[in-house]
Amino acid sequence: MIARGSLWLPLAMLLLLAALSFWIERSVELPDSDTPSTQTDPEGIMENFDALRTDLAGNPHYRLSARKLKHYSGSKRTELESPRFIQLGVQAGEVSAEAREATVSPDGHEVDLRGNVIVERAARPGQSAMLLRTERLLVFPERDQLRAPGAVDIRDATSNLRASAMEYDARQRVIKLTGRVQARYISGKS
Repeated sequence: MIARGSLWLPLAMLLLLAALSFWIERSVELPDSDTPSTQTDPEGIMENFDALRTDLAGNPHYRLSARKLKHYSGSKRTELESPRFIQLGVQAGEVSAEAREATVSPDGHEVDLRGNVIVERAARPGQSAMLLRTERLLVFPERDQLRAPGAVDIRDATSNLRASAMEYDARQRVIKLTGRVQARYISGKS
């Protein structure tokens, strides 16, 4: 009888150790890469981000900068805090856009500026400075296009314009205002 009792004690100890090992493994297990906590964590963060894009000849085409850049590898999404976009075209003149935040598409061909968006076009010979305000602006840098899907307010030395939406093609130099459009022409001083 003593021999049987001595067999159960090591077996019970082994079962207890196996259960304890299983519990410890489950307690310290790393989360899957598909869990929501890792999807919301950025893969990389840059502060005082500044990028310059040039054309094939090496001439500056546009500059994109931000106070903070966050890149998410799973969705390939990039978010910017306090972004500033500057188009550096010699023919079209300098155009800058800034906002509270922005998202850059995975291929980099679309920048979605949101929150108190301000676009300024510098004055040049024969053309006054222009100021555009909206809450959201889509920038397509490769196509030299801007699109505001919401209300816009545009002011320059000779006119004040308001519209429900806007599209601007810098290559063709065409601005298209849609929805309810109000225009006021300011005549020059005599």
